[in-house]
Amino acid sequence: MQETSDRRKTIVNGTLTITGLTRLSEETFWDTEKGVLRIGGQRHTAIDAQTLCDHLDTLVGSKVAEVIMHNLEFRLGKLDATRFRNEKPQATLQELVEYLAKTARLSGLGITNVTLLENEKSDPVQIEIANPSVKGSAGAAKAFGFSWWAGVMTTLLDKQMEPHDIFYDREKDVIRCRLVARV
Repeated sequence: MQETSDRRKTIVNGTLTITGLTRLSEETFWDTEKGVLRIGGQRHTAIDAQTLCDHLDTLVGSKVAEVIMHNLEFRLGKLDATRFRNEKPQATLQELVEYLAKTARLSGLGITNVTLLENEKSDPVQIEIANPSVKGSAGAAKAFGFSWWAGVMTTLLDKQMEPHDIFYDREKDVIRCRLVARV
């Protein structure tokens, strides 16, 4: 990833501030003067997702928070996959998955590795996120990244997918899951 920028550096009272446009890739840029962050051509807002998940758990309980986060992220995953597939109609499934993993990384989700197991009917997709922005395997945190991927893969594979066996390994700082076709 090559970073290009059109920045102004300002030093006020010994504090260096850099403002302007930073282009992280063709589809990703951050315009600090206008307050715009775009990832994959879509406008985003940088938030502390861990705090959001923790607060949702506190407000409505972990089970309801998981349902809310799952429905939100699943819908967003389907929308993103549809948009990218429409923008890149010649792209293969692997190319779309790699592109979506890159946008997830650029958005700060963590380093996502998606394994497509073409010969496996029951567990065609395995996902691993290293250095995840949201850590945990219960409540809203459980649904945060993997429900988005379930929505993505539902659209790309044209079958309803859902996350299973979500596990956070604290020692390795990695969270894993399988996406399974709903029966």
